[in-house]
Amino acid sequence: MFPVGYAFIRYADEDKYVLRLHSTVVIDADASPSGYVAWYNHFTETSSIRIVRPTPKNERFGVQRMELLAIYFALADNLAAIRRMSRGRKKMQIVIAIRSDSKSTVEQLLGLSQVRDTLMRRIFSAIAKMLAKIRCTITFDHLERSRNIAGLLLEQRRRKERERMLAELGIFAAATATTTTTTTTTAAVQQPALCA
Repeated sequence: MFPVGYAFIRYADEDKYVLRLHSTVVIDADASPSGYVAWYNHFTETSSIRIVRPTPKNERFGVQRMELLAIYFALADNLAAIRRMSRGRKKMQIVIAIRSDSKSTVEQLLGLSQVRDTLMRRIFSAIAKMLAKIRCTITFDHLERSRNIAGLLLEQRRRKERERMLAELGIFAAATATTTTTTTTTAAVQQPALCA
């Protein structure tokens, strides 16, 4: 049911580490500057792609804002399931691992680098408020772009949209070519009749 393992967990009020049974839920998050935010929960095998307002092209912190939004929505959309799991497991520590392919975003969430943008600070504080409501351990990890399932979902969606657009253009081009051919054929048939 749960991916179970053992981990050394340090409690904030104590100065020691304890070996405890824990359960891990891994959630991948990714975003694209074109306005898509996605997450994939490996435990429940569910995913979501949201459309948000895209960042203007070449905006200074646009990509990082989108990555933070992806993590925010990954937590917000999975919050009810996380709460249910933490209520049902008194003796088992639940560890939520949020993974992103944006190293700078992960470093900001871990407090290793500063959040430089005011809008990013607002998203960061919303994430912090949400984390305060959850009674489990949350980790933020960096992973390669090719291993991020949420990123692969976004690429798949982008590819399908591109294929659909090309198909629509192909149908339009084929319809335009057919109309042009029909007009040319009709004109060719009428010319001999006018000359006679």
